[in-house]
Amino acid sequence: MRRRTIMTALASAFGILLLLPVLCFADPQMVLKQQIHDFKSVFEGEILSYTFDVLNQGDEDLKIERVKSECTCSVAHFDSLIAPNAQGKITIEIDTNGFQGPERWVARIFSNDPKWKEAVLDLRAQVKPVITITGAPVFLGGKKKAPTTAEVEIRTELDRDLILTPEKFTLSGKVTYSLEEIQKGRRYRVSFQNVTRKRENYRGSLKLKTNFAEKPDVTIMIIGRFDL
Repeated sequence: MRRRTIMTALASAFGILLLLPVLCFADPQMVLKQQIHDFKSVFEGEILSYTFDVLNQGDEDLKIERVKSECTCSVAHFDSLIAPNAQGKITIEIDTNGFQGPERWVARIFSNDPKWKEAVLDLRAQVKPVITITGAPVFLGGKKKAPTTAEVEIRTELDRDLILTPEKFTLSGKVTYSLEEIQKGRRYRVSFQNVTRKRENYRGSLKLKTNFAEKPDVTIMIIGRFDL
């Protein structure tokens, strides 16, 4: 009887030992097929979107607690719970308005994977301007012999006609301006001239409305400093 009791106890202990690896290592395991995506060349104003695949190769549910973007220009949509041996998705959307040149956006994934609690997603693009402005901001000023005129050129990089319409000007009585189309649908010239003869400093802007959804308006800043 005693021998049978000992054998039963040993069998139970052996069974517990077999279960220990399962009990100890039953964790979620996050696997990302890809962490970097390059959109290549895009135009400013485009909304970029890319979806990353997330695998759970563990034995417990993988919880995506949050996805934090480092820029307010981007938002994330994601599957918050991924079952063992299943696949989820994380989609990052980026508004490129206001960006130009080589750009990089980072999003951080926070999960309950004990070995990889924080992962990084890296998105890149070469952002081309829809509209290029040269000669801005505008500076008018100096002393009596200083020039009091300036010119700004505006051109489009898209393969469709650009139409500019004055929308708001904040320096009436101090500065005059004219808008001239110098290449139909492609290039414009804005000429500014100071008309005040007082000793003063001023700051204002000219806002032009465009027909491009990607860039609905452009603003030219104007600064005047006169010591006559």
